Amino acid sequence: MTYVLLFINAIVVALMAKYVYDNERRFGEISAKLDRTAVVEAQMALDISKNEKRLEEFLNELKYDRTVVAQMVQDISNNVKRIGEISAEQKKDQSVVAQMALIISKNEKRIGEISAEQKKDQSVVAQMVLDISKNEKRIGEISAEQKKDQSVVAQMTLAISKIEKRTEEISAKLKNDQSEIRPAFTAYFKNGGYMNLGHQKLIFDSVQLNVGGGYNPGTGYFTVPRAGLYLVSCKVRSNHRTHLHVYLMKNDKRVVLGYGENYNEGSFSIPVQVAKGDRLVIHHGTTGESVEGGLSSFFSAVFISD
Repeated sequence: MTYVLLFINAIVVALMAKYVYDNERRFGEISAKLDRTAVVEAQMALDISKNEKRLEEFLNELKYDRTVVAQMVQDISNNVKRIGEISAEQKKDQSVVAQMALIISKNEKRIGEISAEQKKDQSVVAQMVLDISKNEKRIGEISAEQKKDQSVVAQMTLAISKIEKRTEEISAKLKNDQSEIRPAFTAYFKNGGYMNLGHQKLIFDSVQLNVGGGYNPGTGYFTVPRAGLYLVSCKVRSNHRTHLHVYLMKNDKRVVLGYGENYNEGSFSIPVQVAKGDRLVIHHGTTGESVEGGLSSFFSAVFISD
């Protein structure tokens, strides 16, 4: 800023020197002509007065110009400072621009990848459209087949309905037939020797008669297939010098005792009123006893009446 002021002062001094030089030369000319006439002198005096007035105006303008120059210098200083700030901001902006350029580059790369993926997706979509078209065609075929199947199902349903009706008729007939069945069974032991007994049911596993299928040789139970009055019989033979106690059980309740001793037979034959589904079984109730197998012991029942 000091150099600018010096430069301006130099310009002002040069202008003043030129002005003084011009005036002095003019004075010289005027002085040479003073001898000519008084009019010329008066004119020169007037010119000098004008020049002095002009010089004064010039000096005032020069003071004003110095104020303007000072303001200009201040403005230039402010502009230089602002330029520095702008330069710093520009550097930051350049960094941001560089970052943005990097992001744009990455985005362009990603766009390229997405474009490639999109082409693959379009290929997949095309394949899916083709598959859908095939599936629609297949669905149409299946629909046609389904209509045929529905016709077959309708025929099968009708046939099943007829079979169910026939089954009901047969079932009703079987019920009627069963109501005419007079259940009866007789069972022995397969084992012909003596069998040691504990607290257990006796399973007569050799069946000679089983009308109505009520007796189960695997469990020893007679499950009543038809309600009514039955004659239930049992015979068991004891071993040498031992006792034998057996009971007829109806639904786990004792009905009658059969007792034998020293090769004697314990037996009973009694009528028992039972309901359909009741269970009869022979049960041994003590320990240290044995029973003779084979045909020496049996369990039987026969339907008498409703």
